[in-house]
Amino acid sequence: MRHSLATPHSDDLKSAIRRFESGLYEQAGVQLLAILEKNPADSEALYYLRLVERRLARTSAPAPATLIWQFDPKIAWETDWLRLVLDGRYTKEIVDNSWSQQAPTMIVVDNRLVPEKLPYYQRAFHSGCRIILVHLSDEAFMDDYGFYRFCDGIIRNYQSELLADFSRIHAIPLGFKAGFARAGDTKPIQARKYLWSFAGDAKKLTRQPMLGAMEALGGGFTHLTQGFGSADALPIHAYRALLDDSVVVPCPGGWSNLETFRVYEALEAGCIPIVEKRPGFEYFTRLLGPHPLPTVATWSEAAELIGQLKTTDGLEALRQACATWWAARKPIIARDVKDFMGRVLA
Repeated sequence: MRHSLATPHSDDLKSAIRRFESGLYEQAGVQLLAILEKNPADSEALYYLRLVERRLARTSAPAPATLIWQFDPKIAWETDWLRLVLDGRYTKEIVDNSWSQQAPTMIVVDNRLVPEKLPYYQRAFHSGCRIILVHLSDEAFMDDYGFYRFCDGIIRNYQSELLADFSRIHAIPLGFKAGFARAGDTKPIQARKYLWSFAGDAKKLTRQPMLGAMEALGGGFTHLTQGFGSADALPIHAYRALLDDSVVVPCPGGWSNLETFRVYEALEAGCIPIVEKRPGFEYFTRLLGPHPLPTVATWSEAAELIGQLKTTDGLEALRQACATWWAARKPIIARDVKDFMGRVLA
């Protein structure tokens, strides 16, 4: 159900769009009005006319933003992380969950972009609302990106090499599950019970090879579950306690994407996350920039690395490097979101 961001146009509309792209907004507006006089039902001409109107109306700063949740933030995994990343970016918060509430400037948190939701974004766009969409959960890149054209900017999970070419799209890390973060220093290695731990579904892609390699090291703890969010998953406080007592947290990818909440939860607990890479594709460097997280192509490589660091007392130095980097990186992520919003709403 993935849609292209490009749409074919008539010659008259192409001409109007060229003028729009050249900053000739008034001339583009005249052409678009002429197209609509001939065919009032031309939705593409109306769309570009609205864009012209937005450009010509940008004589003052946008109104303070309202954060609009399209699901219940009390039960969402991303709530704490998004409030950290968006801190100071909005002055009011609404739980809508009916795709009906609007605001002059709106940060809409949504997932599963299915056709039934599209009219909400179209109405807001044609009403003159400035829209920042926070698009969550699109791990397999299967949502309808036709929504994006009605938004001033998109902040999304899961970095896409193709979507990264669009300046109105900004990727942020998944972050940690709500209720996981805790203030205060984390334990040094000497105070931790386990060399490594893993809690989760073992059926996904590279997780069996990971478990085999890690179990050969010894000193670990596993709690295997039936699936993501299943009833046998550890409660959040128990999972945090487990990571507080773990030195290394192997972070194999999910069903399709290398990124998981596990990476950032390990960082929050002061652990060493080990992440994967694929040939020609270092996802975490692309998303996070230079980082100290051990990155491996195979889990035997990870086990060998841990074994070497263990014998040379290098684990604590690496653990501290990861913790220091993450503490510095979080405000940079929030700053980059602020800069992105300022740019697309200017």
